[in-house]
Amino acid sequence: MFEYAAVSSSSYDIESLVAKLNERSAAGWDVVSVVSTGGEVSAILRREGGAADAAPAPVVEATPEPEPAPVEAAPVVESVPSFEPSPVIEPVAVEMPVIETPVIETPTIAPVQEPAGWGAVETPVVDVPAAVEPVSPIEVSAPAAAVPAAAPVVTTPAGWYPDPSGRFEMRYWDGTAWTEHVSRQGQQFTDPPVA
Repeated sequence: MFEYAAVSSSSYDIESLVAKLNERSAAGWDVVSVVSTGGEVSAILRREGGAADAAPAPVVEATPEPEPAPVEAAPVVESVPSFEPSPVIEPVAVEMPVIETPVIETPTIAPVQEPAGWGAVETPVVDVPAAVEPVSPIEVSAPAAAVPAAAPVVTTPAGWYPDPSGRFEMRYWDGTAWTEHVSRQGQQFTDPPVA
């Protein structure tokens, strides 16, 4: 009958396991197996004997038994071969081609000459006929000839112009007032004009 035991050590401290195995080998233990258990290395040991052999046997007068053959001790392990680390791979410089990004030019909008503000109605200049002479303050007794009022003239034609509020790129001028029609990057939206 065999008796079994286990000896463990950290997988980072193999020398400690070797020392424990040498002690046990001197006491008659044989190494059955060495296994890795997570972060540890464990050795399974066995030797002849056990709990039943520990109790004293009754003395019986009998014929002498032949002397048992000496049990060979397990070889003493001097050291465990160390593991060589993997060679370090040096980085290699690779020249990457330079990819030029195309430059996209945005169209510029020519400034619009605006007379006296956007959508402003200018008072037309009325030519006074040469026949009418200026009236002196003393000659006010006679009523002066009334100058007819001319209809207002719109100077800015209807079309898309830069948004005066700055909220969009363009806003539609209908010829008399700004409308709610606006655009940004070619897409049209609706936005009430600022009063």
